Amino acid sequence: MNLRQLEVFQAVMQTGNMSAAARLIFITPSAVSKTIGHTELQLGYKLFTRAKGTLAPTPEARVLFEESTLIHRKLDELKRIALNLRQADGGQVRLAAIPSISHEFLPLVLEKHLARHPRINVEVRTLHQDQMVQALLTRGVDFALGFYEHPHPLITSTMLMTGPLYLAVTPGIWQRAVRARRQNPMTFLSGMPLIRLVGDDPMCQSIDELARHLGLSAPASVQVHTSRLALELVKRGMGWTVVDFLTASNLDATSITAVPLHDFAPIALHLYFASSTPPGQDALRMLGMLPDLLHAVMGRSVTPA
Repeated sequence: MNLRQLEVFQAVMQTGNMSAAARLIFITPSAVSKTIGHTELQLGYKLFTRAKGTLAPTPEARVLFEESTLIHRKLDELKRIALNLRQADGGQVRLAAIPSISHEFLPLVLEKHLARHPRINVEVRTLHQDQMVQALLTRGVDFALGFYEHPHPLITSTMLMTGPLYLAVTPGIWQRAVRARRQNPMTFLSGMPLIRLVGDDPMCQSIDELARHLGLSAPASVQVHTSRLALELVKRGMGWTVVDFLTASNLDATSITAVPLHDFAPIALHLYFASSTPPGQDALRMLGMLPDLLHAVMGRSVTPA
């Protein structure tokens, strides 16, 4: 079975009839019929039984479908890569970042980049850490930004900068904590709800570590997917959370107090790209702007890597 026969076979299995399969892969119904007939002749057995205008797959066809689905998906991935490689030319930068970086840091990057390179198109995707592998390996994006080193063996991680983690809580609650526990105000939080991140967000580990340090064994009262939502709940006095240094730099001090967690390991901002396809020249020009912009945002509160 060659690749064309595989494409037609998959289309028929997915749609259940010749006409729908033809529309799916942009050929004529007669071409679908001829390809299936030729494939059956080559294999020496029927793939479909025809009754009342529908095609019913034979047991042999079901086995082939299950075994060939992975190959078909890889072909679709190859098509996306080929298309993305073409789109990468002609003055375009495509990047991805986790939500906290997209919301807190990328607006500044995009503003400065547009001022310097007004003819370069930029496409930004907001992805969680576990969604970046496919985007990078299929060339859907040129590079990505996230916290912590990426574990995938085909992804290169380069540390850009480190900075402290911060406890985020309302000013009123923190003032009460200082009055009640002057020597160690953070222990006051052990009696307050924790707002935790869920999923594969690496920040979960930092929040859980602080909770254990405070002796907080009860589960989180609320679990959310982004630091931005966690902070909205903090503003309402519903509890406390932990945020990264970029998020902390943009907090409104009148509604949230950010307390640096110096006793905890700093968090590292990383650049990710597919090891086999490093960023092109347009992407490198944007990346070259990041160190100065990071220092401008953080000042002396972060340590350059």
